[in-house]
Amino acid sequence: MKKNNYLPFVWFVLGYGIFMSTRMSKLVPSIHIAILIAPIFILRFIRTQPAKKGIWLTLLGFLLSMNIALWGLFEFDNASLMTFFSLIRSSLLAVLWFLPFMTDRLIYPKFKGKGIWTTLIFPIITTAIFFLSSLEGPFDDGSGTSSAFSYGSLTFIQAKSLFGIWTFVFIYSWLFSTINYFWENHFHWKKIKMLAIIYPSVLLLVFLFGVIKTSSLTSPKSDTVKIAAVVLIPEDGKAVRMERIFNKKATSPFEKTISRIESLTKKAAENGAKIVSFQEFTMTINEKDENRLVEQYKRIAQKNNIYLSITYAYFAKEGKGENKHMFIDNNGEIQLDYAKRYLLGFGPFGETAVFRKGAEIIQSTDTPYGKIGISICRDMGFPSFMRQAARDNVDIMLSPSYDWPKSPAPWYLSNTIENGFSFVRPTYNGYTYAADYHGNVLAHMDSDETEDGIMYADVPTKGIKTLYPMVGDLLGWLCVLGMVTLVVLSIKGRAHKKHNSLL
Repeated sequence: MKKNNYLPFVWFVLGYGIFMSTRMSKLVPSIHIAILIAPIFILRFIRTQPAKKGIWLTLLGFLLSMNIALWGLFEFDNASLMTFFSLIRSSLLAVLWFLPFMTDRLIYPKFKGKGIWTTLIFPIITTAIFFLSSLEGPFDDGSGTSSAFSYGSLTFIQAKSLFGIWTFVFIYSWLFSTINYFWENHFHWKKIKMLAIIYPSVLLLVFLFGVIKTSSLTSPKSDTVKIAAVVLIPEDGKAVRMERIFNKKATSPFEKTISRIESLTKKAAENGAKIVSFQEFTMTINEKDENRLVEQYKRIAQKNNIYLSITYAYFAKEGKGENKHMFIDNNGEIQLDYAKRYLLGFGPFGETAVFRKGAEIIQSTDTPYGKIGISICRDMGFPSFMRQAARDNVDIMLSPSYDWPKSPAPWYLSNTIENGFSFVRPTYNGYTYAADYHGNVLAHMDSDETEDGIMYADVPTKGIKTLYPMVGDLLGWLCVLGMVTLVVLSIKGRAHKKHNSLL
């Protein structure tokens, strides 16, 4: 029996056991720092196994850990449908996370032992694959990378304003390969000292950048506007599953819901709110009632002398309807009329079954309280889409949400850092919050812990400029180029080796 032949088993169990805690889950605790630990062991495991065996076991590990961690997260009334949806979604997500490890296993051995630059292979591959998956697909920003790779203090993660989330996908993936490089060299100081100096120095520079960016000397002083984020709290205390809206095309009781909207708007205005923003799916209606509803929204905004950010979704008599967000000024005039671009679901499942996609354009308008941009929920999960707002100098982004499953924390917070705007997210069944352009949460509200469903926040009326909207996904594309180059070089090296062996 070979010495330490049990170690790969230990790395496998540790890697995937810890990896399950990187996700929001009903079965295992979510531990934020797990994202910095689990991939180290997974990478160690696959690199020390024969290629075929390591690749298949690594795929199995991701399939098992992802399906276990995410089981039951999306609840359906139909148990069979829930099982099918969970298996498909979790398995697709598992394959996406598996791809960087598989690609590294096929490429890395061709360059192993050629210096510390080889530690860049895994981060280049990982960043490239997650970036490509973010361009269009069933998962936000490449499988939820924004939440998974956002570990660290607000000061530290300010570097997202340089190259977006890909900054930290690269930096943390580099950590995984760096630790493995130390491991492969048995932590021999003479062999690892250069990298042991370079990597911590990079982390220090990232932190110092955050310190400078968030200091009072560089942060602009700005007036604020009081914004009310409003959620229609269920009268029986039980949140309505989003699934029922799609499957049953359930509509809101018209007069009763309008009365609630008007009452809550009036209360917010009396408490000093200048902008009132309601949750996603404030009302769901049939197409024939759309004009009547819009007239009611316009009347409420004018009557209460406020800017009204409010949503509705209509079901079409034929074909598909839309999930919409309107921004109406205090004179009752519609300034913005937006349809959700990135719907939740795929094919006959979720929003895509009943709604059509909106135009791929972020709308914005000037107001006395800064330039306001609007979107809806999941739209915030696609970096290239959101950069439009920053390029259009949006100061405040309003993005109502209807979360499913319930959000326990401020989702999409990094958008503020990347794009330099403040953000208000009224959230049904979750975490409503407002944040400034540095990601500081100004106010928050749990949908299960509020009496009237209204959160107030004093939000800066002026945003800041960041680099990311100007350079775009430069880092992502550079990593794609780097990955292609690595693949070509590894194939050439293999062909050259084969040719020499025949001579």
